[in-house]
Amino acid sequence: MLLSLADRLFPVFLLIAIGYVLARQNILTKESLGGLTKLTYWVLIPATLFSTVTAIHVGEILNLRLWAVYFGAVLTTALLIYAVLLTMRDMHRSERIVIAFGAVYSNIGIVGIPVVGILYGDEGLVTLTAIISIHALTLMTPMVVLMEGSRARGTARGSVLSTTLRSQFRNPIIVAIIVSLAISAAGVDLPGWLSDPAEMLKAAMPAVALMVIGAGLHGQEIRSGAASGFVGVLGKMAVLPLTVFLFAWLAGLPQTVIAPLVICAALPPGINSVMMAAAYDTAVNRVATLVLAATLASLVTIPVLALLLAA
Repeated sequence: MLLSLADRLFPVFLLIAIGYVLARQNILTKESLGGLTKLTYWVLIPATLFSTVTAIHVGEILNLRLWAVYFGAVLTTALLIYAVLLTMRDMHRSERIVIAFGAVYSNIGIVGIPVVGILYGDEGLVTLTAIISIHALTLMTPMVVLMEGSRARGTARGSVLSTTLRSQFRNPIIVAIIVSLAISAAGVDLPGWLSDPAEMLKAAMPAVALMVIGAGLHGQEIRSGAASGFVGVLGKMAVLPLTVFLFAWLAGLPQTVIAPLVICAALPPGINSVMMAAAYDTAVNRVATLVLAATLASLVTIPVLALLLAA
């Protein structure tokens, strides 16, 4: 089992390293990296989810117990991180909110889907899709509400919230899940001219996405906020996965669900963490440092957790 897992993990590291080298040698430029990132986000990931979800029963995605376990653990971890940040007197309430949010928001799309797909196959992707389907909405909405409540300026209240909610219905990943669920619920058998291209794109997705991750690491540097970054990284890479494991075990979820759920929790923070910080012009450098440090740490923590879960 462990040898088989190691065989599946090696391509992950190799592809990330290839992406990094390509960027370092300027073979993959910033412009081409931007194009590949858009291709991954707008085409490859939606096609992967479309191919996966249309082949399963709707009930496997709309799983209330799974949602309660994962997001209950997320809420618990966010509150713990916020409580620790209260001891840092140089931080404003809004900064603590942004950092706590950033520390529990997993990069499920570009990082999670290829990693979980390689480690656990379609069964793992089903668990991941269940989380993705409400991930952004569940985490962004309370974060925006809290930030709106803490704002001292008299700007239009709720403007960021309404923009955030509208953006979710233009998100290609969310659209792919909704369309796929509708097809699955209707029991429609996809014709080959539609399912075959989706399978081809699904096969290409892990390699492209992982090289994009590696290329994105090149040239990044720690900016500021080492103390808060350490708290966030510890919360994201250790406390959240352990809390998810505990909640899932107490809920009696099978190991085939627990493993991808824990890896999902251990993923580094997504770009939405930085975007939300930028939207409120709050703790941008601190959150950017958190994202970079957690991404680097995940190169160690995710394989370790995968090995432990397989033991």
